[in-house]
Amino acid sequence: MLIYYLLALLPAISAIATGSIAIYMWQQRSVTGAKPFIGCIVSICIWCFFSVLECLSIQATPRIVFGKLQYLGIPFFAPYWFIFTLQYTHHDARLSHQKMRWLMVVPLLSLLFAFTDPLHGLIWTSVKLGRTPAPQLMIQHGWWFSYVMMPYNYLLLLGGVGVLLNTYFASSQIYRQQILVLLSATIIPFFSSLLYLLADVHLNGLDLTPISFALSSVIMIRGLFRGRLFEISPISYRTVFLNTEDAVIFLDTRHHIVDLNPSAYRESQHRDVLGQPFAVGFPAYQHLLTTPLPVEITDTIELSHPSHPLFKEVKIRALQSPGYRPVGSVVIIRDVTVEHQKQVQLQQFAYFDSLTGLCNRRQLEITGKLALSSAGQGLWPVALLYVDLNDFKPINDTYGHHIGDIVLIHVAKCLKTCVRQGDIVVRLGGDEFVALLFQANQDAAHNTRERIAVRLQQTLDIEAHTLHITASIGIACHPHNGRSLPELLHWADQAMYQDKQVYRAQHSPFFVDHS
Repeated sequence: MLIYYLLALLPAISAIATGSIAIYMWQQRSVTGAKPFIGCIVSICIWCFFSVLECLSIQATPRIVFGKLQYLGIPFFAPYWFIFTLQYTHHDARLSHQKMRWLMVVPLLSLLFAFTDPLHGLIWTSVKLGRTPAPQLMIQHGWWFSYVMMPYNYLLLLGGVGVLLNTYFASSQIYRQQILVLLSATIIPFFSSLLYLLADVHLNGLDLTPISFALSSVIMIRGLFRGRLFEISPISYRTVFLNTEDAVIFLDTRHHIVDLNPSAYRESQHRDVLGQPFAVGFPAYQHLLTTPLPVEITDTIELSHPSHPLFKEVKIRALQSPGYRPVGSVVIIRDVTVEHQKQVQLQQFAYFDSLTGLCNRRQLEITGKLALSSAGQGLWPVALLYVDLNDFKPINDTYGHHIGDIVLIHVAKCLKTCVRQGDIVVRLGGDEFVALLFQANQDAAHNTRERIAVRLQQTLDIEAHTLHITASIGIACHPHNGRSLPELLHWADQAMYQDKQVYRAQHSPFFVDHS
């Protein structure tokens, strides 16, 4: 009896180890590739478990039954392994649910044939119990097992190994360690199975594959806890390249396109752009490519569009081999239209009044400083008009602020129509406005003042209300009334105040309501 226990020890270790891995991985099932990996491990666990029972059975019938029950796991571990390697390395772009179901056709047929084997002999052509030197099943395999099921499993195993090897050479160091763990855990049972089936190498009739899973399980456990397998799954550079929203184009030294991602295909104006010169697929950006190419070029290009302009940020960077030899360049095209619109909006908020659309005080300070600097050099005269509405507060109090806002917008339009192109009109705040006139002497300033006064005297009809709008206006001229903007503002403000005193003395009504 001792030999039976000794023979069963290694597959028992395999069953316990794979079962433990399956339980652990179930807790990590949200990780990429974890679910097919669990399917693979559970298949191996079932295989090893019934292999233990087969080994411990002395009689032919239970030994055959447990040998057949191993087919609950044997046909399935390779398809699950292949699916796992594709998902784990992010090469599953074409692996749809439909294709995964097709991968399970051969395993399901193998399972069916295993349990109906006495009717056709597709899995076991013949089986008998030998007892030299110990009880063992003497199996002659059928054509389905030899020419369909096992070649299919080997093909999927080798396919998974190929996927891992391809990822190994494109991964960083920590992912290479993980991939080595997976490769080692796969290759050991793969060769054990080949030795058993092709060279008839066995241990008292027992398949070496379940035994080899003990060593694979030890390697896998070490990878889980020392190599951080499934704690951080690899994301290949290719995956990032394919999924980035920016258009990425790789060029050779002749500026021909050697690779590009889906976003770049959508950006291109040519359907079959691969291998073509950059100018063919992306003519709007070809002027940025120069010879020799600098280390990096960054520029923003405005493109026409039926509804609104598009803005593209283009970065071109030279690429070198590890030996510092020029090998080409990479072009990254990013749509910055939204960012540009936000920048324009921020600039609008920073330098323009949100209600009237006029310049604000900050813009006045910038423009006024430049204008007065030129005026100080004798290039042209500058005049400033300070406009303050009369009795604006009663309008707000009587009709509400929405009517007051309409009045302010109306006044802004009036002021803009009364000045020349190139002059600026500013809303300082509330009902106070400033007009900065370039190349305008005192006579021109007074003429503008009169145009504003006449324009504002026209009645304004708002929501069945008729309003008469008037304003007090002060004038300041450079350099007679001041050489800086604060000095001109102060002088014009004082002149406006005197004009307002005259208005109050006359006590003109601020509105006539005909509603």
